[in-house]
Amino acid sequence: MLIEGEADLRTPPGAGGEQMFRALKYLKRPVVMVRFPGETHELSRSGKPVHRVERLRHIASWMDKYVLGQEIHAYDLQ
Repeated sequence: MLIEGEADLRTPPGAGGEQMFRALKYLKRPVVMVRFPGETHELSRSGKPVHRVERLRHIASWMDKYVLGQEIHAYDLQ
């Protein structure tokens, strides 16, 4: 799971995350990209509260699916 803030100047989506996402998709690895509008590299510490909660929900669901083996279809490969 790649999590990015669209206003992140440290890891801009086009130069890093997007390329990594496409490479993993090409290799048929389980991957999703979650982007948060207006957020920077500080999303986990000082992002909007609604985005911080959503980020944690994505992480927990991803772990539930790929670590605990729970049946969660939100991240099924397409």
